Amino acid sequence: MPKSISITLFCILSFLSVAQKQKKERFPSYFGITASPVIPNNFIGAVHTRFTNDSGSMTADFHNKWGFTFGGTIRIGLSKYISLETGISQVRRVYQISVSIPDSNIYDSQKLTFINYDLPVNALFYVPLTKKWLADASLGVSLTHYPSNAQDTMYPAPKRTIFVQGRRTERTYFALNAGIGFEYRTSKAGTFFLGFGAKVPVKPPFFGVSIFKHSGNGNKLSAYKPIEAGYFTIDFRYFLPISNKKKNIANKPIIE
Repeated sequence: MPKSISITLFCILSFLSVAQKQKKERFPSYFGITASPVIPNNFIGAVHTRFTNDSGSMTADFHNKWGFTFGGTIRIGLSKYISLETGISQVRRVYQISVSIPDSNIYDSQKLTFINYDLPVNALFYVPLTKKWLADASLGVSLTHYPSNAQDTMYPAPKRTIFVQGRRTERTYFALNAGIGFEYRTSKAGTFFLGFGAKVPVKPPFFGVSIFKHSGNGNKLSAYKPIEAGYFTIDFRYFLPISNKKKNIANKPIIE
C-alpha cells in the first residue's frame, strides 16, 4: 500500500512539474515539502491513557510523547484566494508504556512507535496582508492508513514476559483537519509557511493492549483500552518557486 501510494504521488508531482514549466497558469499550483512535530494534548486526544485488567492487579499507562511527520504537499489553485491542498506524509507516533503489577513486584516500561501514512484533502483560504505576506486558513479531511500493528516485549524477571501492543481498529480510517498560519511569498526563493494544525480521528485508531505471562504456572493477565489519538502540529512548509520564463523559438532570429 505505501509503495503504490508513493509511485502515484511521484507521477502526480512529475506531471505538475512539467506543466508548470510549459505554461503560466492563471491560478498557479505549487509543490512543496512539509515537516511538523506531533504534539499530544488532552483537548482533542489524551496524553495519558491508563487502564487495568478485570481484577485490578495489573495497570498499564500509554503516555503519548512528541512525534514527527514529514512529507510532500501539492497546492492546486482554484481562484485568487482559494486553493485545494493535498499530498502524502508519514506520521510517527511515540508512546512510553509503563506496566505495573504490584503483587509480583513488577514495574517496567517500554517505548512503542506507531507509523501511519496520511493523505489530506483540504480547502485552503488566503487573506492578503501585504504584497508578499498572506494569512491562511484550512479545513478538510484525511485518509489515514496504518500498515500494521505495533508490538514490543518486556522481560521484567525470569520466566515473566509482558507484551505491549497497539492494535489498529481499522487499516484505514478518516480524520478531520484544521489549520491556520502565515506565509511569505517570493518569486525567486519560493514560499515559506509557518502555522498550527489539528487532526481529530473520527474514532480511536487503535487499542492499547498489555499482556502478562508467567511461564511455568500458566498465569496470564491481559488488559486493553481504546486510545484517543488526536493531536496538534506546528507546521513548517516550503513551496518551490514557479518558473515563468517562456521560450519563443519562432520569434528568435536565425542569424544575429
